[in-house]
Amino acid sequence: MGRAAENSAALGGSASQIGSDLNLRYMQVEISMEVGSALPGSTLPESFPMCEYITLLERTEKGLLCYLRLEFEHPESLKGKYGGIQILEVLSQTPHSALVKALAGGPISMIFSRCEDAWWISPTQMSVNGFLMTIRGTMKGMRRVRTELEELVGNGFTVKLGSETLHEPEFMDILPAKQRLVLDKAIEMGYYSRPRGCTQRYIAQVLGIKQATVSEHLQSAEAKIIHSISN
Repeated sequence: MGRAAENSAALGGSASQIGSDLNLRYMQVEISMEVGSALPGSTLPESFPMCEYITLLERTEKGLLCYLRLEFEHPESLKGKYGGIQILEVLSQTPHSALVKALAGGPISMIFSRCEDAWWISPTQMSVNGFLMTIRGTMKGMRRVRTELEELVGNGFTVKLGSETLHEPEFMDILPAKQRLVLDKAIEMGYYSRPRGCTQRYIAQVLGIKQATVSEHLQSAEAKIIHSISN
């Protein structure tokens, strides 16, 4: 089996099998344009206000071979050269968007090219607001990604965990009873779903407590779980 086929099997058709065999994690990482200004891909939004990751084709020594959806004002942008991505082929195009085959070879892409037990899933995108990565992988993979991101941009990124990760018994056991109660209710009500199923204010109304208390408990719980994953 070729490398591309192996990657396809690992990240596509056998995903459900992976999920049944391993305890996978899910998290989102956000990097602002200010924090990522030194990275080669930081200028992409000047030509492409939205650069959306669609799917991985292959991991290579030069980066991630993948499909991207690009939005633009001027079609000539598709012919330009950029530090973060190399557009290899335009597969489909409208006046202001295109589906392209590209090589994502920036420093962040290389982290995932080297790490085979963590990968991007949708939504992962770069816009004028910054870079959003949605990541799924093993605990080992998540730790490696977080460590390498810290080496790259320091602590200049935020992490949000998905309900699948937050609800793991091993993490719930490290939380005080009140934090577990609020976190459980937030998960049950869809606070960590995408799109969100409720607000902190609504959780507070259901539990009969202040919104500030809900916010404090959720932030503390998330911080403890993120710290546990990192360590």
